[in-house]
Amino acid sequence: MNTLDASAKLWTSEWCRALGFLDGVPTWFYFFLALVFTYCFVVIPSGSVLSYLDRKLSADLQARVGPNQAGPAGILQPIADFLKLLQKQSTEKSNWREDVWLSIHTMALYSTLAVMPLGTFALMLDTEMSAFLPFWSALVLALGTMLLGFSQGTVPGWFGGMRIAAQTMAGSFPALMGLLCTGVRTGSFQWSQLATIQGFSPLSWTVFSNPFQTIACLVFVTSGLVLSATPPLDGGLSMSDIHGGVASQLHGRKYSLYRFGRFYVFFLWSVITVVLFLGAWILPLEVSRFLSDKGANRILSILELILLLFKTFAVMLTVIWIARVNPRSRVDQITSLAWKVLSPFSLIALVGASLWMGWRNLG
Repeated sequence: MNTLDASAKLWTSEWCRALGFLDGVPTWFYFFLALVFTYCFVVIPSGSVLSYLDRKLSADLQARVGPNQAGPAGILQPIADFLKLLQKQSTEKSNWREDVWLSIHTMALYSTLAVMPLGTFALMLDTEMSAFLPFWSALVLALGTMLLGFSQGTVPGWFGGMRIAAQTMAGSFPALMGLLCTGVRTGSFQWSQLATIQGFSPLSWTVFSNPFQTIACLVFVTSGLVLSATPPLDGGLSMSDIHGGVASQLHGRKYSLYRFGRFYVFFLWSVITVVLFLGAWILPLEVSRFLSDKGANRILSILELILLLFKTFAVMLTVIWIARVNPRSRVDQITSLAWKVLSPFSLIALVGASLWMGWRNLG
């Protein structure tokens, strides 16, 4: 177990003692508790908050009234929508293939909670391969979504699955090149190294370190939208000619699980973008040093998480704003964008970032 793994265990053990758990519990329990804590107190609340902000932002852009009935200012609308979905049931017979693929891709998707970077003391897995594991999450989602469409035995499901496969293949390459650009600057793909090489000031962020990293950031974000089929680059899921695509046969609980899975990939990719390019969770040096000297690791962890989520929501709301003011693209336009625009620019960014670092090292 490396130093950061030991720090993560210490961080979770402190919370266990604060909650009244006994000392001497096995290591796996600490990490299981951390996964449950992350899911229940970070991912789910983030989904509710973003759903509410998305509705309000969309209502403002379209000059209409947003949620205002469920709770004060409509803040309970996401909960009301979830409860309504739970009550809806399909009148058709259960499709066991659909159930299997939905369960498999959901379990594989949420296993990436173990590698989600949420702060200095909230890194459960910090290795040289950590930054590459979110790609596995996105590819699992794409594979599961494609097979989910095939299992329905309908034309919309089949074509929706094929379009998702095409988008995934097109978005993977430029996204990987964008990730490699950050490794060129850092010399490592550990979350801790990718974060600590940056600072609190935007001038120290990777995205502004040189022009090629700026290109890499734009390519990485856009490729993530292609890879995860996030609006406005979700033609494989939303075009009218496929009548709902892979989600056309989903109802009630299945549909809520599917929709939350789509949100999770968007959320995960936004977190990764913040850690790679936008300063991660790094607080002002004076604040971090003061809290560390006082031994206030829990307060430090909370402040880092708040800063990380603030940047993440800023990225997500920017994407949502762009999606609301631009029409959805067809899947052929999306794949052409990925292969003909994003891929060449990603290679230019990688070569340029490498030459830039080589020139600085020689100087």
